[in-house]
Amino acid sequence: MIEAIYISDSTNSLVYEYTTSLCIPKFKSLVPKVTSFNDSTTTNKIPLNSKLYLFVHHHQQSGLQFYLLCKEIDNANPLIPSIFIQRLIEVMEDYFGDLNSVKIEANNEILTLLLYQMLDDGTPYITDFNKLRDLVSYKSLLSKLLSSATTVASKATGTAMSNKGPLDLHKTNNHQTSDIPWRRSNVKHTNNEMYVDVIETVNVIIKPTTKKAKRHLQSEKQNQGFDSAFYSSASSKSLNHDIENHLISGYIDGEINFLSRLTGVPSLQLSLNSIGTSRIELPSLHRCIDFDVWNEKRGILSFIPPDGKSTLMRYQIDLNQTNQYGTSNKQSMLSMIKSTSIEAEFICHENTSDFEIRLNLSPSISKIDSLNVEIVCEHPEDQIKMNRVTHGDFSSKGNGKAEWILRQLKPNVFSPVFYGSIISNTENSSDEEEEEEKEGARDENNQAKHDKKVRISKPSYIKLSYSHKGPVPSGLKVDSLKIISAKGLGDTVKPYKGVKYMTKSGNYIVRS
Repeated sequence: MIEAIYISDSTNSLVYEYTTSLCIPKFKSLVPKVTSFNDSTTTNKIPLNSKLYLFVHHHQQSGLQFYLLCKEIDNANPLIPSIFIQRLIEVMEDYFGDLNSVKIEANNEILTLLLYQMLDDGTPYITDFNKLRDLVSYKSLLSKLLSSATTVASKATGTAMSNKGPLDLHKTNNHQTSDIPWRRSNVKHTNNEMYVDVIETVNVIIKPTTKKAKRHLQSEKQNQGFDSAFYSSASSKSLNHDIENHLISGYIDGEINFLSRLTGVPSLQLSLNSIGTSRIELPSLHRCIDFDVWNEKRGILSFIPPDGKSTLMRYQIDLNQTNQYGTSNKQSMLSMIKSTSIEAEFICHENTSDFEIRLNLSPSISKIDSLNVEIVCEHPEDQIKMNRVTHGDFSSKGNGKAEWILRQLKPNVFSPVFYGSIISNTENSSDEEEEEEKEGARDENNQAKHDKKVRISKPSYIKLSYSHKGPVPSGLKVDSLKIISAKGLGDTVKPYKGVKYMTKSGNYIVRS
């Protein structure tokens, strides 16, 4: 299915090329087609003819472009090119670190050997990097052969070894590989340790509703028409209203990552709490997980871990779900997020262009290193003005967008508040308006134009971007992490264990 792999930089200059046969077209001949297609569409599939197409993937961190030349096959899984590229990038990052064109050119032969193992006649074959570590050395095979050439030539016993090619060496290594495809053979670590990271990403669309607070009605009547340097009825509008957020739609993406540095072949059991497990939907388990144990005892992950980093499970929690009585459970789900993370109150004042944003942090959060609030206007030509801010900095981005940036935020008595207003661009100039007033030609049409000119604008929505440590919104927790058996680890060795919980925002949007 996969006929060739091309890697280029942002200018489509070739960095690396791997082909399965000599009749495959060179990348230089495909560049005009790629350039013209990229300018006209955003799709990642470029058809070349009735049998071949290019699958394109842009790696944002490095700016590299990955192209897979694929052959159309009936009943083939259309996700294979996308998954293979993702897996290839993970393997390359495991071998070379952060990717760039210089590293790829310097490790050309290692990458060729990796692809030789990862593809079997154009079909993905070995993609676990723990298995690939046993087959392909981190050090360049060519440099190994060059450095040992003198030693081999000086020994009589080296004659047989010198006649072996790279493929013979790989055949020898195959007998030493582990029977467990996701784990390396003969793993040894000086410091034995294992870490669990539970990460959840919140994606919600929220609509606030404003209602008068009864306890403020009397004071509002008394203060009506009274302003002073110490009190202003206009500035206290937000105090006379209760803001209640309503969840329109949302979901939580979660994943359990595992870092293993254990000697030998250990068998582990990870137990999750029942409250968090009951909310998990659509779990996707790593193939090292024993599915029979999970199906029998939901919340128990029994597995032999891959060496190094891995994702044991991905899951999703639908915030739009209904309870057992068939009624909506959205507000309880929203309260669940509020109790462990951040709630934003977005208030747009009536009959004015003023608004305010108030952030309420859960006491369970120790601190937030970075929190950004993007403010987006209804009209791109409008501008956002900052009137007052209690925390952080303000930055105007243009095109009707601005950003409120907060750093090193800790929950305390005072919630961060942003006071702002929208400045709208007018259609009629002030000179034309004065001329119309002098001529007395202000009829109903002119009055309509004047009203349009002084139209009241408000932000369309705000978007929150943050991440923090602490309890996750779903309530998922790790109850225990046990070593069931430890072949090769030793009975006296007690590995260090660690668990970390983190919550991040995905598309966290609050409408006006």
